Amino acid sequence: MDSIVIAFLLAIIALIFIYIYYDRFKKEKKVKDPTIYIDALKALLDGYDDVAFSKFREVVAEDSGNVDAYVRIGDILRKYNKPDKALQVHKDLTIRHGLTPDEKKLILRSLADDFVAVKDIASAKAALKEILSLESGNRWALEKLLDIYLQIGEWEEAFEIKEKLIKQDGSKSKSGLAIYKFLQGEKLFNNKEYHKARVQFKDAISTDPNCIPAYLFIGDSYLAENREEDAVEFWRKLIKAVPEASHFVLGRLKRALFDLGKFGEIARICVEILEISPKNLGARLTLAEYHFKKGEYSVASENLTQAADDHPDSYLPILDLAKLYLTIGDKKKLGELISRLDERREAVENEYHCTRCGSKSKTKKWLCPNCKAVDSFVI
Repeated sequence: MDSIVIAFLLAIIALIFIYIYYDRFKKEKKVKDPTIYIDALKALLDGYDDVAFSKFREVVAEDSGNVDAYVRIGDILRKYNKPDKALQVHKDLTIRHGLTPDEKKLILRSLADDFVAVKDIASAKAALKEILSLESGNRWALEKLLDIYLQIGEWEEAFEIKEKLIKQDGSKSKSGLAIYKFLQGEKLFNNKEYHKARVQFKDAISTDPNCIPAYLFIGDSYLAENREEDAVEFWRKLIKAVPEASHFVLGRLKRALFDLGKFGEIARICVEILEISPKNLGARLTLAEYHFKKGEYSVASENLTQAADDHPDSYLPILDLAKLYLTIGDKKKLGELISRLDERREAVENEYHCTRCGSKSKTKKWLCPNCKAVDSFVI
């Protein structure tokens, strides 16, 4: 009986010690000084990465449960070209028990960046999709996934992600989606699968009736199959749908109509464009060229002079006028023209640039070859 009482008393004493120890441990955790962590964050914001890195290491040495500090240590390692080490830091975090959904998303976000840095695109996609499984509308993950799809040319998947982003923005317009349908078609076009390509191009036009490249490439696909009449029909549809984009198609029309023995139609097409868009430079120059080739120099000169007046920053009408005056031997007008040309020497003609990365091109690009931005080239 005495032994039972003694055992009972010892158990009580043990429980008291456990309670005292636990209470003290709890208090120590509560009074843990956050100063170092705050200083680390401030250093990071101020751009002192080396200081931040050192302080975050102090934080985790004192509090191994600070997931955010570990994540930031990995992010700094990746920033300084040590993505393998960053990946290891972030991977180690994923095996921890008791992570909150927000902590999981934080770790997965850094992992996605790590995988991109080490060019493991499949794993990066998997990490981003896991974020979306935790939060389907996570904008950062959607935009990052879209960027990856653009980089690797997965246009169908890119379309789906872009559609979700547009819905998030509350926009009812689908014009931003059409370019992805076009890019799907361009891939088929480059593989000479012209009929399948046209299906995608027509889907792009259904999505956005002003999708310029879709019209162009439908015509090009017909031309590749020696169907000039069909090509001309679709290029003319572009002019009706987007008259200001006619300069993209006039050169194609000139060649196709010439091959069809219908070159005279180009003048009528230009007149139709100018009725809708009187200052359309491409139409005005093409009309002038038509009359020049027919030897109708006065009509050509009128059109070129009008083009020069309408577009004072363009070299093109001036150069064509110079060619005309040389042909007819009008030295006086040629001298006046050279003076005008000298005044415009600083202008840059038809130079497109990417609004995202600044890349330059003499021709319109629908996908930036440098940064892979979609439809970002403007004059």
